[in-house]
Amino acid sequence: MQGNCAKSFKEGIVIASKNDMWWNDKVCRLLLGVLLVSVMFIGYCVCWAKQAVILVDGQKIPVLCLHGTVADALAKAEVTLRRADIVEPAVQEKLLNGQHIKVVRVETREIMRESILEYQVIRKPERTLLPGEQRVQQQGQCGLLRQYIQSTFEDGREVKREILRKEILTEPQPKIIAYGPDLPVSRGKLRPLSYGAILGNHSEVSGGGRVMQAVSTAYTHTGHRTATGIYPHEGVAAVDPQVIPLGTKLYVENYGIAIAADTGGGIKGNRIDVFFDTHQKAINWGRRTVKVQIIE
Repeated sequence: MQGNCAKSFKEGIVIASKNDMWWNDKVCRLLLGVLLVSVMFIGYCVCWAKQAVILVDGQKIPVLCLHGTVADALAKAEVTLRRADIVEPAVQEKLLNGQHIKVVRVETREIMRESILEYQVIRKPERTLLPGEQRVQQQGQCGLLRQYIQSTFEDGREVKREILRKEILTEPQPKIIAYGPDLPVSRGKLRPLSYGAILGNHSEVSGGGRVMQAVSTAYTHTGHRTATGIYPHEGVAAVDPQVIPLGTKLYVENYGIAIAADTGGGIKGNRIDVFFDTHQKAINWGRRTVKVQIIE
């Protein structure tokens, strides 16, 4: 009885050993098959997969794809595109081996910018001033301009700028400078009268601020220069140089400031002929007795 039990136990061990060997052999074959398939798959990938490099955000990202388009490569590399981004080549293009895919990040920003508006300088003749004399009638003031600008950036570099709208916050005020008439040349056989000579004549007027009675008439354009070489304009008066030296600054009653810058054949003694820009104004002035003040 005891011998039979021992024999049965030994036979069980032998059977179990044979079963283990069969199972181990099956597992080994399965593992070997998986290994062979993996090697074949890797070989296939190496031989047929497409290798690409994605250039984005200052980085180089390598990517391996078996097939597909540029969009597939970007998706595999987890590169998210924004609506305005530029991709070269285009996302629908077929992926090629060794291809470089460039992604340009495009961004638009709206910028508000304020700038200074320079004022203009306006010069205008003023008959109340001596030749060469200037006077600032209005100081200039700069204005302020606000611009709304849309700037386009590609990878952080500005490539385009567009002005959307402008607003003038403060209008510039021009600087106005009044100036006296120039005396460029003489006419006929008369010597040219320089600014220095005018000042000299003016300084020679004695009895500062003296007032005299004079018979006044008026004249208008003749097409010729005055005796001092300038073209006549309102504020010019013809006088007798023996009574009022040329270049003298005058105040004529009901006319205003004038410069003695012309002469005339009939202007002798206490006579003065004032200039008007139109014939009608000269007629309206007519002939009258006025007070003439010498302005020092």
